[in-house]
Amino acid sequence: MIKVGKEIQDHKLKNESSAELIVKQVYFDQTLRQATYVEVEKKEISNEKDAVPDHHADEMLHSIQASGGQFTPDNYPVTDDDRKERDANETMIVSFSQLSWQNDGYLLRESQDEIQSTVLADQCSNKSLNKAEILTESGEELGKVKEIVIDKSGRVEGFELSEGFLSDFLSSDQPFLKLDEAVKYQHGKIIVPTDYHHTIKKA
Repeated sequence: MIKVGKEIQDHKLKNESSAELIVKQVYFDQTLRQATYVEVEKKEISNEKDAVPDHHADEMLHSIQASGGQFTPDNYPVTDDDRKERDANETMIVSFSQLSWQNDGYLLRESQDEIQSTVLADQCSNKSLNKAEILTESGEELGKVKEIVIDKSGRVEGFELSEGFLSDFLSSDQPFLKLDEAVKYQHGKIIVPTDYHHTIKKA
């Protein structure tokens, strides 16, 4: 089992380029059955040395010398040959299906189709699901989502719940709500059958 908040969110994706890819958000479909998209911050740092000569460098040197000044490292004219470091940051949306689990983390495949952020309009983010209330159909609160647990393919296995009533009920470790067809997501809350607390077990 893979915990989204602890093992994916804000973690680096393995990739075949020199870029640093950090997961900023994971999204799920409205049924909460499957991880669908990943929002990734791409940071690429490169050092480049331009080969274009600066034709004004000599003029600047002559001007310094003609005015009685001396050439020192402090007043040496900056040219296009100087080393530059570029930091380029961008955010991109990729399909979760483009990730593959390897050892202890996800690898992002090299070739990516650009996905517009509009696809996220009807998706549920890990951020929005975190601390979402879990209620029975009769209105009883069973707890709140502490962690979303998925398998390697992104299929949601269930939710680790925050401590509270159910911790006393189980008198032990973190309670775990297994996801099945009886679990519904409505208006930002997770709804389960009235007697569903009997199926909640220790994580």
